Amino acid sequence: MKKYIITALMALSTIAFAQEKTYKLKQIPTSDGGNWGAISFNGQVIFVDNKANVSKNDVFDSKLFILDKNNTDLKLPALEKYDKIGSPFISKDGKEFYFTVSGTVASKSKRSLFKSGTYIYTLQILISVKDANGEWAEPVPFQHNGNNFSTGDPCLSPDGKYLYFVSNREGGKGGTDIYRSKRNSDGSWGEPQNLSEINTTGDERFPRFDTKGNFYFSSTTENAGGLDLFVCTYNGNSFGKPVRMDYPFNSEGDDFAISFIGEDTGYLSSNRSGIDHIYFFEPLKMQIICDTVKVVETAAKQEPEPKVRPDIIFEEMLKSGKIKYVYFDFNKYDIRDSEIPALVDIIIFMRQYPAAVLELPSYSDCRGNDSYNMKLSLKRGEAVKNYLVTFGKIDANRITVKEYGATNPANDCNCSKSGCNDTKFEENRRVEYKVLKY
Repeated sequence: MKKYIITALMALSTIAFAQEKTYKLKQIPTSDGGNWGAISFNGQVIFVDNKANVSKNDVFDSKLFILDKNNTDLKLPALEKYDKIGSPFISKDGKEFYFTVSGTVASKSKRSLFKSGTYIYTLQILISVKDANGEWAEPVPFQHNGNNFSTGDPCLSPDGKYLYFVSNREGGKGGTDIYRSKRNSDGSWGEPQNLSEINTTGDERFPRFDTKGNFYFSSTTENAGGLDLFVCTYNGNSFGKPVRMDYPFNSEGDDFAISFIGEDTGYLSSNRSGIDHIYFFEPLKMQIICDTVKVVETAAKQEPEPKVRPDIIFEEMLKSGKIKYVYFDFNKYDIRDSEIPALVDIIIFMRQYPAAVLELPSYSDCRGNDSYNMKLSLKRGEAVKNYLVTFGKIDANRITVKEYGATNPANDCNCSKSGCNDTKFEENRRVEYKVLKY
């Protein structure tokens, strides 16, 4: 297994990022574990949940779950017939949904493509496309699936011209290799091409691009204990030399299935705690003191900290920017992808202080009549509450919503006066937080 001196925060410097940054991870509270492969789309988080099926000798069943303000299940009835399903991917325009399915156990000879212990399955990629009514059509198989080998972990290139996937078909360099297939003008897929400049004699898994076009994947090439995350540049024609990512992206466990929300935020999966969990990553905002950068590391043994009231801690976190309010698009109450990190911070606070009770003061901008703005601000507060309850597993009784419409603006923007602009309007379309009890 891989060996590291683990600290809370360490610097990352790879070709994938424009400058050296320090990153931190937060475990996402989806369930007790066995969760992986998270992607984000339109404020929703889709991930894989593994549950052991006792009737099948503890073979794991894998299901997809979607978490947003109202739902706990993916709205695709056709998925219910599959016992094992994973590796979700949705195109940028939200019209194509790719995922992997499997049926029976084929072998115990090596590591499972579905991360279910030592079992290995024959996998296939399925594709569902939204119809004219916005409904997901019946999934169809990827034309280069096979009955005697596995095909999985689908991912589109940023321009949608290539489908990247993993397979253990004949002709590869290792156990599982990364391939890509070009989309033809008629919608069909060209003959798969092996990414020989990336693949190794080990197992390559989970291809994915970030928002800059850099290419990521996991591989067992440099260790005998599990999967590491790698990254390389891509110029549209060829790939650069893969670079192994540093801690906290890689650990002594398996690290895999990275996906991006923004330029340098997103999710990765890891069993560093002993079981698969989903982690949110983001750059650390470092504090500058006397022209030096202060980074706090976790010591082997810490002295107990003096108790401070949770409401005071909360206010300090608001002032320092460690907790942020949630903002909305005009005339909408859907939670944007960009607001997810703020909600994760609240979930962590609520779980750290289980006696804390929050009020969510919710607002609109000044456009629209008073009655409509009150209803809209209420819906925004309820959207945040439902997200915290559904995704964070926070008791609903610990959160109350108070709608204020266009009252109490965060700035001097008043529709009866001049001086309003898009920025000021957005600053007023918000949901705030207030600690009521602790």
